[in-house]
Amino acid sequence: MKTVANLGSLQQAQNLKMTLGSMGLESFIPDEISAGMAPHFFMTRSGVRLQVDEKDEEEAKRIIREYLEQIESAAGE
Repeated sequence: MKTVANLGSLQQAQNLKMTLGSMGLESFIPDEISAGMAPHFFMTRSGVRLQVDEKDEEEAKRIIREYLEQIESAAGE
């Protein structure tokens, strides 16, 4: 598995996981249980990791970039 994003919260990681899933990419949040129990720990460290299979890494990064651009664009309106 390859880490394709480090997010500031479990909710952000879950949203991104659903986005990747809707595009046919399976992803995994290895920190899901820990982040749910101690979210403050992940806000001060490297973030909640989102991982995909190695073969899907580039496609996942492209989707994540587009997703984040849409969020930034919507926030600017």
